[in-house]
Amino acid sequence: MRKLTVMLGLFLFLVACQNKTGMEDAQNPAEPSPEVLTVEAGQNGEVTAPTEPHDIPPVYIDEANYTGDELEIVKLMNARLHYIWEEDEKGYISLIDPQAPVSGMGRTKVRKVISMSDITIQEQKKLYQAVVRVTELKENDKEYNSTMVFWKKKEEGDSAQWIIADID
Repeated sequence: MRKLTVMLGLFLFLVACQNKTGMEDAQNPAEPSPEVLTVEAGQNGEVTAPTEPHDIPPVYIDEANYTGDELEIVKLMNARLHYIWEEDEKGYISLIDPQAPVSGMGRTKVRKVISMSDITIQEQKKLYQAVVRVTELKENDKEYNSTMVFWKKKEEGDSAQWIIADID
């Protein structure tokens, strides 16, 4: 009798959980996943190629919200996104200081920068250093947090350009 009571209680618990999940699904209708591939027939009956998620270009950071050095850093971040998306390792490496510990481009493309801290610029003895924390949405739909460090060398004077010093 005791086993029957425990089994009945467990059964009722599972039914209640299932019912709750069903109600939540009804309240939040599923949005089509970008990874769902559709094949459509054209006017002549030919099948068109499916649109794949990696064909969608990245979302760049809006440069209109920045000025001065911060704008230059955001442009550098956008150039990084572009080179990663285009799989242009030579262009990507051109954005990075030769002394930086960054050895190459990652294998996963970045879709967009989800969040970004304020850009903190500090003057040091031989250079200006900027730090920004970002959360990026990668092509595999995973979020990655990283800290980006940028340098602008004083010795180069007015021709000095911001460059990526590190990405952790």
